[in-house]
Amino acid sequence: MITKVTYLIATILSVKAFPQNIQLLSQLPSDPIEQPDSWAWGRHPKEGFGYKARNSLTLEQCIDNPETAGTVHCDGYDYSYPVELCISMPRLAPLKVCADAKFPKDFCVSNAANMVKAKGCQKFLTDMCIMDISLATSQPCADAQYPKDFCTSNANQMVKTKGCQKFLTDMCTMDINLATSQPCADAEFPKDFCVANAVKLIKANGCQSYLTDLCTADVSLAVSSDCAGVKFPASACTSNANFAILDNCKGVEFPASFCTTSVQIALLDNCKDAKLPKEFCVNGDLRMIKAKGCSKFLGDICSQSLELANSADCLPAQKSVSVFRCTRSRDICLSQLCELKVRDKGSCPQ
Repeated sequence: MITKVTYLIATILSVKAFPQNIQLLSQLPSDPIEQPDSWAWGRHPKEGFGYKARNSLTLEQCIDNPETAGTVHCDGYDYSYPVELCISMPRLAPLKVCADAKFPKDFCVSNAANMVKAKGCQKFLTDMCIMDISLATSQPCADAQYPKDFCTSNANQMVKTKGCQKFLTDMCTMDINLATSQPCADAEFPKDFCVANAVKLIKANGCQSYLTDLCTADVSLAVSSDCAGVKFPASACTSNANFAILDNCKGVEFPASFCTTSVQIALLDNCKDAKLPKEFCVNGDLRMIKAKGCSKFLGDICSQSLELANSADCLPAQKSVSVFRCTRSRDICLSQLCELKVRDKGSCPQ
């Protein structure tokens, strides 16, 4: 036990200074930073005397040697350099030793990739970030506020960037494929853009305010499930016969000028209150008997056909049909249509 204690004490004492009268197997450094007397010396039980130099430099050494800034040898010290030195040695600028330096704009911008995180360049953050699109979309530029022209000219890359969100609509309208993408889901699109791209934007949130305009922009859309239940205005319904016959136009009153464009339109309930002209109603098309806008001329319509003259549809015309219409044809004169107007059937033409 005494032997072990003696050996331990001897070992501790031996590390205090460079050992004297010892022949080293290896050579000392030719120009050591610190003198060998300050090194940690010790006797290894098997390998003899050895030494270990300091891993770090002194504060003074770090300050006097700027090239060592940011290395493991000087990271533990708190010191700084003047802005002039930080600029003259750009490698130092982003480091802690230059954290308090206030850099000029041209220096920050010309060294944007390295200086974008530097505290002394933050007032020029946007100017640095727009120097490169990959930099603009990086995390260090997350708080940059970009100008409209930069956002729109790089819309595909910048559409998700916080600094361009106030120009979201402007970016999304640069490309229809971008407009229909998820990043543009909250964009509010202008009417003309929605209508011009109706087929692709019919489901877009930003076009729902103009849904009627989109639905009436194309017949294929008008009859689609996307437009089911959408009420079309009279202007849209009367702009196209294909729109007029849709449920979307039910309840819309059509003017006589539109009702007379075709028999199919005239027969719609939309034309029931339209005052249709006689020449249109009595045109030889027997379907006009069903047109409510032609009820005033029912007798004239019914007198065009024996089949109609004897039909239940023409019973209401018995009072309104003229004697002239009844006596133009024997068959019509003898029909139920003319029972009230020509009671003496012997007066019917032969």
